[in-house]
Amino acid sequence: MKRIKINKNKVGTNILMMSLVISGMISLTSGAVLNKMEFKKPKNKVKIKIIEKSLGKQKTDIPKLKDIEVEINVPISVNIEDYIENINEIDQKVLKKFKLDTSLVNVTEKGTYTYTISYKDKKYNGTVNVKEKELPTIEKMTLKEINLEKGSNLPQNLNDYIVEDIPEEAKSAIKIDTSKVNTNVAGSYQYTVKYNDKIYTGTIKVFEPQVTPPKKEEVKPENPPAEVEIPTTPDDKEEENKTEENTKN
Repeated sequence: MKRIKINKNKVGTNILMMSLVISGMISLTSGAVLNKMEFKKPKNKVKIKIIEKSLGKQKTDIPKLKDIEVEINVPISVNIEDYIENINEIDQKVLKKFKLDTSLVNVTEKGTYTYTISYKDKKYNGTVNVKEKELPTIEKMTLKEINLEKGSNLPQNLNDYIVEDIPEEAKSAIKIDTSKVNTNVAGSYQYTVKYNDKIYTGTIKVFEPQVTPPKKEEVKPENPPAEVEIPTTPDDKEEENKTEENTKN
């Protein structure tokens, strides 16, 4: 047999050339096909609605208590719902089993007190702040200097201590302190007037009463001396008679 010599390099080059040609033809064909394709829009519009499922808040049996603030002498609420901040998170069946205790709250006196809500064997504590009633503002308060005679009683009227006229709603809140004044001992003392956290100071002077000495009266004798008739002698009578005659003439 006759042997045929094959040039390996030439064969490899030919194969590579054929591969490139074939790839180019495939790319051109694919491009032409894609250009001829038309994407049709849907005739009807499609609306996509996303429905979000709402989840209700999880119920709890643990109350979050409010800090309550009231003015002095104002009754506090007995409605348990007024004390719970997360009332919407409490199951109504559980809420009915809550017990409110405000026995430690004294609304007649300023201060901070504790109230309790209990459920089963658990207790939850909150606070009630009892504050002074908001009072009218007094721009100026001038105290009088009071003069008292020793042994006298102290004045009881506000107008005896304060120069300005005081509004009626403020009078009950004014505190006068005369504890350092001793009206049985002459001297100068200080008294104080407290209003709306302000303290004013005045003076009370206790003086000794003036004693007026009694007037001297003229002492009249009980038996005034009687007139004494001096006896006359005969010569005196003669002289007296002559005097009377001369007077007649």
